[in-house]
Amino acid sequence: MYLKYVFIVFLGIGVACCADKGDSENIGELSSENFKVEVGGESVFVYQARVSKYPINQNWPGYQRPLEQTEIASFASFDYEAGKTVRITTEQKIESCDIRPKEFGIIPEVKGNTIEFVVTNPCQFVVEVNGHHKALHLFVNPKKQIQVDKEDSRIHYYGPGVHEAGVINVKSDETVYIDEGAIVYGVIRSENTSNIKVIGKGILDASRIARGAAPHMISLHKVRNAYIGGIILRDAHEWGVVPSCCDQVTFDNIKLIGFWRYNSDGIDIVNSSNIVIKNSFIRAFDDNIAIKGLQWAYEEQQTIKGIRVDNCVLWNDWGKIFEFGAETVADTIQDVMISNCYVPRFTMVAMDIQNGDRGHIENVVFNNISIEEPIRERAMLGDTPMDTKGWGRAISLGIYGTQWSSDVTRGSIDNIRFSNIRCTGSSFSSIELKGYDEKHQVSNVYIKDYFVNGTKITGDEAIQKNDFVTNVVWE
Repeated sequence: MYLKYVFIVFLGIGVACCADKGDSENIGELSSENFKVEVGGESVFVYQARVSKYPINQNWPGYQRPLEQTEIASFASFDYEAGKTVRITTEQKIESCDIRPKEFGIIPEVKGNTIEFVVTNPCQFVVEVNGHHKALHLFVNPKKQIQVDKEDSRIHYYGPGVHEAGVINVKSDETVYIDEGAIVYGVIRSENTSNIKVIGKGILDASRIARGAAPHMISLHKVRNAYIGGIILRDAHEWGVVPSCCDQVTFDNIKLIGFWRYNSDGIDIVNSSNIVIKNSFIRAFDDNIAIKGLQWAYEEQQTIKGIRVDNCVLWNDWGKIFEFGAETVADTIQDVMISNCYVPRFTMVAMDIQNGDRGHIENVVFNNISIEEPIRERAMLGDTPMDTKGWGRAISLGIYGTQWSSDVTRGSIDNIRFSNIRCTGSSFSSIELKGYDEKHQVSNVYIKDYFVNGTKITGDEAIQKNDFVTNVVWE
């Protein structure tokens, strides 16, 4: 068992460190029990993160998920250097080893209890040994130095070590810098601000924040021009990252892991526009990326538009990968492009538009999406086992009332385009399209180059639809 513990001593803001580089940058953490990682012969610290073990969920019962529904996974983060070999050692007998997304083409060489490979560019991926449980997540970052003035009053600087920060309130023109080797226990909040940044290579951890005691891990409300980049977010206490009533917010190379609690979505875009999510990794218990219109936010912003998601790796332990809704209290949700994304594992639906309110959802593009293996093991809602025959669905578009609906009127879904969609997992169910009535339809759905396990699908036999769906075109 690979166990290290590095003790901390605080003196003001100073921290006493051990001599070994792999330890001194990761003060106060137990390293992974399952994996050791070396890059180019140098040890890299391997962190632990609690994740969902089985897809078991229920409406908030007033208490948190039982730990027996979870397990401990591992992750490591390091900078990319061309030609360097990554070497992983485990005490397990290696019967199988998969590196996902498989389309990255990273081929492991297994020798006894070691795994070796070379990474050819910055990326994020998962190493599964003997299946997906207790996986190792590797975050290979672009190598760049960030210069900050630690004495600048506009910078919230967190250096290597452990910090009990609580709620970090960020004002206009301020930056939160979480340095490599820093573990910040807390959450970040910014409201009615502009020109803010949250950057670095360290960890923001919300595990010591009680549900309801503080807002989301990163809560942005009525913020204009924000950049969140490089950091790792671990163990959200509820929804992870929430820009609400915001404009011009970019998330770049952020990594979300250790989301296992009830309602721990990844990034929920609420009544916001011009949001970019790129080069990022999200493993969420609940929905990974959701675009929502909420009743309380509607008065501030009625239109949601200009959403871009590009080059992301997304693992889902319950719910949906890409979710529009279910709350859609907005006049229009439009001009959304999701491209070049990879789904190594998921549960119910990969690409889902669940229009439960008044929203007119239109002009949405899904392009170059790779979908791999669904998880169906021991799925339960409360104490009731679930029928998972419909899980692993690539596409679902629907208009209907839900338990989260605020409107009594329904909306529409129009001009949705899917191109170069590749499903390579087991037992993918058909595409589902469901309108509400004659006035609230799913219309103008275009599908081009849709493959299931290498076979190109070209006809409506792959679609389940009702009478309120018009003009489905295979191109």
